[in-house]
Amino acid sequence: MLLRLDNRFAGLRHDALASSLIVAAFVVAALFIGFVIATGRPIPIMLAVGAIVGVALLNALPLVIWIVLVGVLLVSGPVTMFVPALEKAGWLFSLLGFYLTGAAILYAAVGRERFARPPPAFVIIAVLFFVTGLLSIAHSDGPLMEGIRAIKRYYQYFGLLFVLAAVPFAAATVRRWWGFLVLLACLQFPMALYQRIVLVPAREGMPNVEAIDIIVGTLEGSLKGGGSNGALALLLITALAYLLAAYRDGVLPMRRLLLPGTLVTLPLMLGEVKLIIVLIPLAVAAANFDLIRANLFRFVSSTLSALALLAALGWGYLLINTQPGESVGRIVEATIAYNFGDVGYFGFGLNRTSVYPYWLEHQRLSDPVGIVFGHGLGSSFDALGEPDAGHMDQAHRGMHIGLTAVSAVLWDQGLVGLLLLVGMHGAAAMSALRLVRSARPGSDRAFCRALFALASMLILMLLYDSAPISLPSQQLLAALCLGLIAWRWRRSNRIENP
Repeated sequence: MLLRLDNRFAGLRHDALASSLIVAAFVVAALFIGFVIATGRPIPIMLAVGAIVGVALLNALPLVIWIVLVGVLLVSGPVTMFVPALEKAGWLFSLLGFYLTGAAILYAAVGRERFARPPPAFVIIAVLFFVTGLLSIAHSDGPLMEGIRAIKRYYQYFGLLFVLAAVPFAAATVRRWWGFLVLLACLQFPMALYQRIVLVPAREGMPNVEAIDIIVGTLEGSLKGGGSNGALALLLITALAYLLAAYRDGVLPMRRLLLPGTLVTLPLMLGEVKLIIVLIPLAVAAANFDLIRANLFRFVSSTLSALALLAALGWGYLLINTQPGESVGRIVEATIAYNFGDVGYFGFGLNRTSVYPYWLEHQRLSDPVGIVFGHGLGSSFDALGEPDAGHMDQAHRGMHIGLTAVSAVLWDQGLVGLLLLVGMHGAAAMSALRLVRSARPGSDRAFCRALFALASMLILMLLYDSAPISLPSQQLLAALCLGLIAWRWRRSNRIENP
């Protein structure tokens, strides 16, 4: 009898124990939910119903991803802009983002359909960045709620990355998501034009408000504050890089390139994101990186011609956005001053380069934990006048120590967190480059080239502002990019050595 029992145990699937535990957990949960409903109390009943719906959605993960994509990139922005009272509605999509994290963990444990390849290294780094961020709350000197709020800001859409890396979604489903992203970029022009013509003049003269920052398309923006114009530039330039890559690979003929190419380019000229002067060449170079090895002279000559054209367009861009009484020269001088000089980004405090020596100057060997592991998640958060600023931001009030994602992570998670953040993005870009080299000619290679272009831009955005760890639309674009790289990597049968 013992021999037969041993044989039965040996014949069990490797995940049978996990499956049994999950079934048992569902039984206990069913009993608990029944008890909650029997109490007749509305709030616990709603929570119980939400849990049931969440379990049901485990069989509809593509639908959840659609809700998150459409909600964050198309719905949440206009709702927040024109109906500020519904600002918290965006939390629904954040909750779904965390839900995807749980779904990814569950699928990795008991999912039946599996990828043939292991996940790329940057997915493991992302998990470590997630875990170390949570652990940093334990040694933080700030209040517990500071860390809990920061978890939402930092990791609200990491679940999209994890679920794309864990679940082998059908290629047709992924193509629809990517097609939606490109189509959404083409639809930004009417909204951006309305914002330039109507909303920018209405914001002129508001204290502490840059009127031009409201040009955000369908992404987040406030009629009385800032906007996600950097994330809009990322979306548009990524779509442009994909269209050019599709044209180069013969997927898109010139007559079909002109209209969408024009639609994704025009909104870039309406706003005032000076970083596009760097992002566009970076994206184009990344999408055509293989030309460097194939024909260096051709690449250099083409690059110089493109830079000359871009310089002319940039000058015209500055002329369009020059206010009465200003000159292009003064705009350039001011831009250099608050990015690389001694002028604060907001007119006081630190700027994008001075934040790093300031961090170094305020580290002490007597506090090695702060240097290596930081001061806790959310400690550097600058609430811009709100009462929930981080405790390190309050200690350095008015300096804006969390101005960029890199500086914020240095204060929050120390050198370890910074290495994980940069390593995650750097490894993702290298994985995307390897995919470009092994991709099939045509739409697959154009797709991989666009992913490499976006991954390259995301690295630069870490030095631009704090949006990578606070702005939902940009975080969603980053998670989608890294998740799609992981999905494509795990579907690949052969990866060439770089």
